[in-house]
Amino acid sequence: MTTQIDLLLLGFLMDKPMHGYEINQTIKSEGIDQWFNVSTAAIYYSLSKLRKQGLVAETRYQGSGAPTKSVYRLTDAGREAFFQAMDETLGSQKRTYFDYDLGVFLLNKVPRDRALALMEKRLEFLQDCATSAQSALLEAQQRGDPPLYLAILEHTALCARVEADWLKSIMRRVSGQADAESGLSTGLMLLSGDLRNFHFPDLIRLLASGKHTGTLNITDGQALRKITFQGGKPVCATSEWVSGSPADEDFVIPPSDVAVAQPRILNDIYDLFRWQEGEFTFDQGLSGASECIPLNLDIDNFILGGSRWVDNWEAIQRLVPSTDTIFEVQTRPVEGLELTDSERQVLASVDGIKDVAAIAIKNDLTVFETSKILYCLTAAGLLRSGDQAKIRLRRFFREFAELMCRSTLPWHNLPNDRGCEIEVNQHCEFLPIKFEMGRIQDETDPALTTEELAELYRAFLSTQYVVIKGWFGKERVQKAFERVSRQLSPGLQDVFANYGFEKIPEVDDK
Repeated sequence: MTTQIDLLLLGFLMDKPMHGYEINQTIKSEGIDQWFNVSTAAIYYSLSKLRKQGLVAETRYQGSGAPTKSVYRLTDAGREAFFQAMDETLGSQKRTYFDYDLGVFLLNKVPRDRALALMEKRLEFLQDCATSAQSALLEAQQRGDPPLYLAILEHTALCARVEADWLKSIMRRVSGQADAESGLSTGLMLLSGDLRNFHFPDLIRLLASGKHTGTLNITDGQALRKITFQGGKPVCATSEWVSGSPADEDFVIPPSDVAVAQPRILNDIYDLFRWQEGEFTFDQGLSGASECIPLNLDIDNFILGGSRWVDNWEAIQRLVPSTDTIFEVQTRPVEGLELTDSERQVLASVDGIKDVAAIAIKNDLTVFETSKILYCLTAAGLLRSGDQAKIRLRRFFREFAELMCRSTLPWHNLPNDRGCEIEVNQHCEFLPIKFEMGRIQDETDPALTTEELAELYRAFLSTQYVVIKGWFGKERVQKAFERVSRQLSPGLQDVFANYGFEKIPEVDDK
């Protein structure tokens, strides 16, 4: 496939043979590098590729006292390739993609003032580009530069002006100026969706982390809840029935009595964390209404308090999918975060090793109670799901080591003989791993990388292999190793091979 740089070089060599340095200097002297992305390294790479493809021929010569140079000339195949590439370029129907459009697509996730400031920087850059290109065009016309070069400068200036005009129109709509003039809402900065597809704590975290200002409206068709944010912090809220829904006088919250209104509005807002569906819209152009009831809480306690209201498996499983899920501590509790005693106990039990079921047993809680607490702590940003590669590695090691230990039981003279385990522990006393009644006690640092963890596990299993060999002989340990490796599930067999555990017998033989 002929690239654009290939085409450029073929075009140069259509005129005359040239050496690489000459091509590079021509690109700079004619200002090609001002409108075409090309580097010296790319030039020499392309020349080498074209030579191997037979599109250019290389002749090396050395002048008097000068270093050897490679001069390139076009072959007949190269001329044919040039015209074929020109046909494809001039008649191109290849769509042009603009990287800036990605920023526009995600625009409503950025605070309006911040977005406008950034777009202003872009606009200044585009206007400078248009001015520079126009100045260069006038100078080139005065110099009598080739018409094709003038056409390129015209194109550059025109594209910059058109994009600048387009960006100015976007900025007018973002600022609300266009809406004020037309009396219609363009909705350019509206963030909208459905809670079926958007986890409510994540939505709140988005507004908080972006330091958004505006009003979030959420409705399930009957109830309408509104939360107003200022700089990412919830400052007030309202709750009401949608017109046409059943009347409920108890649902009306009196804004005049703040002491009564605040707990009741907070309950209604916390109730949103239980909603599994409901349309929402965040409008950065809306501020709190006069009846908006003030809220006095930080975002972390807001998310934690609301998450405690979640009481169904469907919602909990968004963050805690199963009882064998393993969590890691993402950040320690921030000052002022109001954790319950149970939450503190569960948080202290999370070590990147224990799964949900093990944490429940350790804290004398049900799986549901544990899962709910883990859901709250994860939603509040204190926990995250463990590294899956590391989890599989830990599971493999525990299963393999315990199966190897169990395979030796028929060879012991006494059924409760733990001498083999004890010797393994003695040789591995420098490792944070040991056997206890045939079970692995793994106290390795959760912060270890997967490779570091695999190195510790290889050391332990290698020692175990040598000890079993010393107790029961080479043939028995080899058969036990092969049998255990076949008993592994397909996923764990991949771990066995990928981290070099299968080579443990080979290392021992050396």
